[in-house]
Amino acid sequence: MASTSETGHAKNAANLQSLIASVIGYGAAYNPSKASLKLPALQVLDTNCNNAVKAVNAAFPAYAQAIADRETAFVPLSKLTTRVLNALRQPTHPHR
Repeated sequence: MASTSETGHAKNAANLQSLIASVIGYGAAYNPSKASLKLPALQVLDTNCNNAVKAVNAAFPAYAQAIADRETAFVPLSKLTTRVLNALRQPTHPHR
């Protein structure tokens, strides 16, 4: 059975936003000793995360086009490769 859960970077970004909303809900009671877990650090992480997701989404069409172009360029090589390999498999000397 196929999974119906969402995965990937966008889902992780959404989960981070949910975490930040929960942290804001705790108010002053949320006061971790580690600086990277404090609300301002989480908000910076959220901004960086969203910027990274946007950059990936912007770059993806060019990436997909490059893959399609490469696949198209290699299509003629399939038949050529088969012919070359078959030629190499032929015995160089006829059987006597």
